[in-house]
Amino acid sequence: MTNPQSVYNGMMSGQRNMFLSSSLAIVIISFSDKFKNKHISWVAKSIGAFIFILSIFIGISTANDYTFYLNHIKTDELPSYIPLDSWYRWSYVMYIYCSFIGVIGGLYMIRKILF
Repeated sequence: MTNPQSVYNGMMSGQRNMFLSSSLAIVIISFSDKFKNKHISWVAKSIGAFIFILSIFIGISTANDYTFYLNHIKTDELPSYIPLDSWYRWSYVMYIYCSFIGVIGGLYMIRKILF
């Protein structure tokens, strides 16, 4: 049997990576305005957009894997001290954050890259 604490730690690690990569994308896109060469600025913005997409992929993959584990583990196999309902909520946090950065990132990309 898989150690549930290891699964939870893996989910938290994926969530942290999602938050950090989206923050890095924001910094790269914001910093790209400092370049005087428009081509280099566009490349930096494109890299930032790719990192945004990667961040969303990390979040959704982590949430899907975590939910898959929770749906397929038998309740009697888990220790009694694990709050299963609250563990399910973490996947919702990741989906909401991915939606949020998808919308905000998309609007920001449209504004900064295309115009």
